[in-house]
Amino acid sequence: MSSSISLQIKQDMIQAMKDRNDIKKTVLRTLSSELKNFEIDKGDSLDDSDVIKVLRRLEKQRMDSIQAYRDGGREDLVTNEEQELLIIQEYLPEKLSEEVIIDIINQGIQELGSDVNLGSLMKYVISKTQGQADGNTIRTLVQSKLEQ
Repeated sequence: MSSSISLQIKQDMIQAMKDRNDIKKTVLRTLSSELKNFEIDKGDSLDDSDVIKVLRRLEKQRMDSIQAYRDGGREDLVTNEEQELLIIQEYLPEKLSEEVIIDIINQGIQELGSDVNLGSLMKYVISKTQGQADGNTIRTLVQSKLEQ
């Protein structure tokens, strides 16, 4: 793996083992395994954008689990998932604000001109945000902008 994020994950995993930090060690082992599987599927080494995709997927899984456990009244499991989520989020870039995303949407509308539609604008915004914005947030903002 040639990604700087994946190298940081490996270094932090070694440190977590030395520190006997079991939760962090377990989460980082899972991350490392997921990255290795993605790398095998891709058939090439991962760059930071690939690593961010995997991390976003794992982040979403944890958030869905937290919601499901809360709905089921399992606060004991919520705490564990929240700890794992925080560790995963340490390796993700800061999310863009809605204002920045709206500026990107406006820029996309100008660049695409008469060819603008939901699909083309979504593709444009996703390529510009590079994993720094949630897909659902982008879709909501793009749809509201196109409806104006």
